[in-house]
Amino acid sequence: MADSLLTIKHLKVSIKSRDGLVNEVTRDVSLEIGEHEFVSLVGPSGCGKTTLLRAASGLRTPTSGNLLFEGKPITDVPPGISIVFQEYNKSLFPWLTIGKNVAMGARDYLPEERGRRVEIALKQVGLSGFATRYPWELSGGMQQRAALARAMVSNPRILMMDEPFASVDALTRNHLEDVVQELWINSNFSALMVTHDVGEAVYLSDRVFVLSSRPSTILAEIKIDLPRPRSQLETRKMLRFVELQAEVLERVEEAGRQSVGIADRD
Repeated sequence: MADSLLTIKHLKVSIKSRDGLVNEVTRDVSLEIGEHEFVSLVGPSGCGKTTLLRAASGLRTPTSGNLLFEGKPITDVPPGISIVFQEYNKSLFPWLTIGKNVAMGARDYLPEERGRRVEIALKQVGLSGFATRYPWELSGGMQQRAALARAMVSNPRILMMDEPFASVDALTRNHLEDVVQELWINSNFSALMVTHDVGEAVYLSDRVFVLSSRPSTILAEIKIDLPRPRSQLETRKMLRFVELQAEVLERVEEAGRQSVGIADRD
């Protein structure tokens, strides 16, 4: 990809357990993410999706392979990458107001500019007027929107999300998907999302990568050719959406069967 923003080449990640055993998580993963592209990672449970995301963001050092962000090697979390985690109640500081939590993502800016960015980020996620509230005063969905605001306040080049909506109810999940979709459409950032929800991956993405069983490789790359903007009601009842969802699910189930086969042989 000529205009690749993030490049992952032959990535291998192994993790040493407490008893000294070395477990291979990803074996040979290669993919690229372009400018203003939305990409999702799906696969069977335990295949290494989160580990791959953490390595791609600079949070975990890979065993081998190459990671490039804007053409430069990733050795730590670089400026330009923001991360949203699944457990919003652990990612926000309960002793800080929502405004101060969001401001943590803009620590490198002068106070006046930081305040302006916080105000814009809260407005983007529909939390204007909640800057002086504390996390425990907000619902789970609102807390995750605050976490999104903190990730967006620095105007990232890539937003990485690890199961960002898994801890909320179905209706709130749909709403948060649309919040992210609107943020992405109205901004220039690219997105890399890990999710177990195949429908969510199809709904939000331009491309979906299916990981194989562990140690993982790329089992399939599926282009999502659905028109944008997308609607929870209209898009999800389109025949093409149903076809794509079935295609992704079939490949995930294929990876799951591989996993069972490996376990049986062991």
